Amino acid sequence: MSHTASRIMLEKALVLTALCAACMGTSGCVTPARTMATLPCASEIHADSAKAVTKLTAQAAANPSNKETQLCLAYAFIAQKKYPAAIEAATRALESDKSDPLALRMRAFARYRMGVYQLAIDDANASLKAETSGEAYEIMGKCRLRLGDAAGATEDFRLWANLDRSIEARCWMGSAQWTGGDQAGALRTWEAAEIAAPKDPEPFIWKAGFLFRDDDKSGALAAAQHAVTLAPDSPQTLGTLARVQSWSGDAKGAAETVAKLAKTNPTAAAKLTEKLKTSVPTAKGT
Repeated sequence: MSHTASRIMLEKALVLTALCAACMGTSGCVTPARTMATLPCASEIHADSAKAVTKLTAQAAANPSNKETQLCLAYAFIAQKKYPAAIEAATRALESDKSDPLALRMRAFARYRMGVYQLAIDDANASLKAETSGEAYEIMGKCRLRLGDAAGATEDFRLWANLDRSIEARCWMGSAQWTGGDQAGALRTWEAAEIAAPKDPEPFIWKAGFLFRDDDKSGALAAAQHAVTLAPDSPQTLGTLARVQSWSGDAKGAAETVAKLAKTNPTAAAKLTEKLKTSVPTAKGT
């Protein structure tokens, strides 16, 4: 993934809010599953996770059985990448309700980040018994991909894409197909994502990485260049192009791309320069 977790979570929250608004007054509309980003404390955590942890830790100490406080604390720890602490908070939230699907998904996410893939799959699968959620399939798919089960991951990402209509899900699905040996299927999946969201550079970013890994340098360069046309100032698109240029031996082109990034984001350009010194060509998402 090329976007930050907090931004992705916030976008999901906005989508869910819109869906809820559309459902009001409509018969047969199912309320979307809760997500980390729809917690009432989410905006406070996004603004200052350290401050939120201090506040929520005090609240949890005063009332340790409050499930919502433990959920918020788990999310705050996730925002700080303190995954063991997040697992502990999510587990405390489950003490009052062992089948709470959000608590299970939060613990699954933290376990995925820690590399405890099978336990993460178990938690995500358990959450699905309570409610259907694209987040659960997202976590399971990423874990299965790490465990070498490309076919299982492909199916999980397919279900995630169908539930959330997510371009990111389609990109991950393509990565699983490619990893499993179905390169033609992966390309079709990314092309379908391009058609569904013609202004989104994400499918081209993914395609560029995998094409280069397959030694299709011209295809990778074309995909990276198209991503830049869609988002000319994006650190992700410019970073992808610079990497492809560098890996292809075009040091001058890579330097020019980094210089372009430096005009709008000097910090990102500096980080990219350091990465280019040691980076090796690997496909995005693997």
